[in-house]
Amino acid sequence: MRITNLQLEGFRCFERYEINLSNRFTLLIGDNGSGKTAVLDALRKSLVPFLHNLPDFSGVLISEKQGENSNPTIDTSDVHYKLLTSGQTAIKETTSPTSILITISIDSISNPLNSKLTNKSSFFNENKIPMDLPFYALQLKIDNENTRLPIISYYGTGRLWKLINEEEKQIKTLSPGSRLLGYRDCLNSESNLKILFRWFKTQELAALQKNETRHVLEAVRIAIVEMIPGGKQAWWDIDWDEILIETEILGKTQTIPFHLLSDGYRNMIGMVADIAYRMATLNPQLEADVIKQTEGIVLIDEIDLHLHPKWQREVVGRLLNTFPKVQFVASSHSPFIIQSLYGREDCLLWDLEKAQPIAIESESIEDIAEEQQHVEIPQKSKRYLDMMDAAEAYYRKLHEVKNESDMEVMQLRSKLDELSIPFSDDPAFAAQLKFERDSVLASKDK
Repeated sequence: MRITNLQLEGFRCFERYEINLSNRFTLLIGDNGSGKTAVLDALRKSLVPFLHNLPDFSGVLISEKQGENSNPTIDTSDVHYKLLTSGQTAIKETTSPTSILITISIDSISNPLNSKLTNKSSFFNENKIPMDLPFYALQLKIDNENTRLPIISYYGTGRLWKLINEEEKQIKTLSPGSRLLGYRDCLNSESNLKILFRWFKTQELAALQKNETRHVLEAVRIAIVEMIPGGKQAWWDIDWDEILIETEILGKTQTIPFHLLSDGYRNMIGMVADIAYRMATLNPQLEADVIKQTEGIVLIDEIDLHLHPKWQREVVGRLLNTFPKVQFVASSHSPFIIQSLYGREDCLLWDLEKAQPIAIESESIEDIAEEQQHVEIPQKSKRYLDMMDAAEAYYRKLHEVKNESDMEVMQLRSKLDELSIPFSDDPAFAAQLKFERDSVLASKDK
């Protein structure tokens, strides 16, 4: 399963917008407020009807409090408004209906499927296509091991700090449950690592008790290790009652409990482990091949969150290699992430402000920051650029002086002193500016 096209109408900051997505990796870039999170939220909302129409006879999904991020409806905060003035009164009006339409491609189905949300009803199929995404979900045979369930997951910017059920300290084991447990909280932007921990602990203890290799556990373990630069092992430790990670840091092999990892490591390892365990829960019949054979869609807001630039250069490649059949749609402000896409034909770089794909060239970080992220002269600091502006204004003022009165000259001296403040930590240059000022003003006084 993968999303090939997204069309928005009257949704948040977009009056009308359309994107064709890459089958593997689409990176959304743009300034703050350009709509990166809005696009990811639109994709997330449009996938909810699939979950709501699964044949969940045991009530696995219904009984779980999914949270507001799993609500399929378009609420008032999603509606695109225009601020207008009528006479002396400010008014806010909608200019078009609000709708989200995605086109889904599934290898086993020749025709594309649609999923459409509007602010009039939670879901309807406007085009009367014989099979849409909710109808497809209804037809899935969950109890048939030949049915492969797609991974669907969303990771918002709150994935590190907002842990669901954080008050639950003791990690309990899991009883046998439905494959649909792999969808629990899957579209909630807050992390639910407790379920991941319970699954990992249960699998590890079962392997020890039965003295056998648990193929899905090993697949998840390998996925975690493959994502970590210098990663060696990952396992559930009975003494710590926690996942331990063995990795090479600064040339030394270290074993670190999950809760003591840096934010960057916890963020990425937690997300990758979450994807992997969901795959293992959804498709346990695939055993050792579950990570490599499970398809699906993963949405990531700010993929570079808390990652060191060295890891930012590797994260996209590692994700695509670890999960070869997953479609990723992510956002980022990092030029290192953008730079890492060069040479990958399976990646699409989409500029939301230009509303078009951007060619991925072999460019320096400075070139990417300047040309694609519109940072002025990125080779120099912001303070340096401010000082240049102040110096230009300083000399411009000097040479604008003609036959000024004493009062005007005094005001000009004060203004020039104010402009020279940015150079106060450069005594030689500040002295040169003062000398230039006094010389020019003295000549004007004659």
